[in-house]
Amino acid sequence: MREGFLRKIEQRALVCDGAMGTMLYAKGIALHRCFDELNLSQPQLVKEVHLGYVKAGAEVLETNTFGANRFRLAKFELAGKVREINLAGERLGTETLKD
Repeated sequence: MREGFLRKIEQRALVCDGAMGTMLYAKGIALHRCFDELNLSQPQLVKEVHLGYVKAGAEVLETNTFGANRFRLAKFELAGKVREINLAGERLGTETLKD
């Protein structure tokens, strides 16, 4: 996969997705929520945002894991779910690209 990606970016610019947090907020998620945790509690919503970007032409998706680290998640008492949240974020992005 890595070699295919590198080959593609040598040939042309790739279209990437945009701001996941902004789109989740636009869909009604409050700013004080942990957006990364939505990978577990509202995976369909995260996947819906990914799908919107794919439909708009995105070829590269970033996972919904911007703040999914022990320090940031601790603020939401979720430090023990770092791995689970990150794996779910990766799975959602991958599933969306395969659909």
